[in-house]
Amino acid sequence: MLRLPRGLWCEKAYLFALRDRRRNCITQFLGDRKVNFGTSERHVLTVGTNLSKICHPKVSKTRGEPSTSTNLKEALCEKIPVHHDLMRNFRLHFGPSVVSQITVENLYTGLNDIKIIVKETSELDPKHGIVYRGLTIPEVITLLPREGNSPSAEAVFWLLLTGDVPTQQQIASLIADWTLRRKKCTEWWSGPCGETVASVLRSMPETITPLHKLSVALTIFNISKQAKEAKKLGIMPYTYWEYIYEDCMEFLATLPAIIGLIAKGQTLTNVSGDGDWVQFLLDCLKNVNESLDSRKSSIADFLRLYIILNADDDGGAPIAHVTQILGSTDLHINEVLASIVLAYIEEPKSGTMLEIVDYEKITYIYIRYKLIGHKEADFCDPRYTALLHYAKQHLPNNSELKLSEDITRILRMATTRPKRKDIYPEQNALAPVIFQYYGLEDMRFNQMILYMARTLGAIASIIWTKIVNAPIEHPISNCTYSYIESVRDNDTKKRKRRTRK
Repeated sequence: MLRLPRGLWCEKAYLFALRDRRRNCITQFLGDRKVNFGTSERHVLTVGTNLSKICHPKVSKTRGEPSTSTNLKEALCEKIPVHHDLMRNFRLHFGPSVVSQITVENLYTGLNDIKIIVKETSELDPKHGIVYRGLTIPEVITLLPREGNSPSAEAVFWLLLTGDVPTQQQIASLIADWTLRRKKCTEWWSGPCGETVASVLRSMPETITPLHKLSVALTIFNISKQAKEAKKLGIMPYTYWEYIYEDCMEFLATLPAIIGLIAKGQTLTNVSGDGDWVQFLLDCLKNVNESLDSRKSSIADFLRLYIILNADDDGGAPIAHVTQILGSTDLHINEVLASIVLAYIEEPKSGTMLEIVDYEKITYIYIRYKLIGHKEADFCDPRYTALLHYAKQHLPNNSELKLSEDITRILRMATTRPKRKDIYPEQNALAPVIFQYYGLEDMRFNQMILYMARTLGAIASIIWTKIVNAPIEHPISNCTYSYIESVRDNDTKKRKRRTRK
């Protein structure tokens, strides 16, 4: 039997959150209106590292007062009243204000550059690319606590969910929490449930990709048991997020084992469940790929970097947008996450083609496939820059790395492009090179690692969608003829107004 909370309650968080946070409100005067947004200030975070060599400015900022709690749920509860105040006051004072105007051309060009989505975890900055909770990628790499030589996956999840840069103690607490949760769910990969899933996966034809198998596995697993039970008991809508949170934490804690189960095709044995997210993943894959054991620490560092670079995506990207829409519906968490798996079937896009050895073949590929693995942009994606820096540091004489850079250079010479834009590699164009260097040569399997990374941002967004009880998107759709009539009627009305004047 589930213990239902009375309202939004978390130990030591909710009772004092409203009082303490409102002391730090920013008050703005716009015209004659006094507007209290209740946002608190953007606190300056400084670290011992010399940031001037890595990112600008020398300090980094995150919204709200950083929580000191080592419990992630308590830290999240401290942020909720602040965010509710922010939304309520913003809508109260600026509800009728226009954010974007949509033209007929926008309707037929994918609503590009139109601001119509609210996503709290990340956004695209016109100068710095994607930013996580206000932090650029170089700042994220510099400020987040590390496991080994790279920031940990748990740290970026804490950042995406709360907006705080966590401390080492907070990350140690989250790692311990996920370790405890996965040890309670060992039947998922080593018990009867794991054997059931493994037998289903073995019965599939060889043409089925690992991502297809992952989608099936997520559908079979009873991931959303607490949320389902809570709904049966008729919990209040504003407390539903707490059960979603618990289910999500169990899912994240055990996801590496699910991926290991798919890779091996049978139940996992001799898996301790200890360590951080990446260490647990490598532990689950140790019997699948022997090369992982010999370079475990260096592979772990790369995977941590790869995961934080891909932990979230722009809310306007198809996968992220669909995830947010489905997250606001009544679908359970495993159904939402299973439904978006196949969207990663074409990722990561690679700018390296091992069969290319000379200029003529590169030109042929360019003519046939245009900018494969590349895009026209104002600046280079900082995620690609981070991977390039890692590659030059750890595999400096790699021929495929040099080939990738040559392809980019030749495409720039052979392509006519708009003013102020250049040809840059896609964010993960170098990922296949590094994966192959470490012996992870099956790119279809590596797609699951990308999915694993993106679940961090997806789950953070879903939890916040439930916290604010976000309504389901339901815009109006019309056929082209209806839009023509609507535009024509509007033009007629404008002419009549002019003649009256």
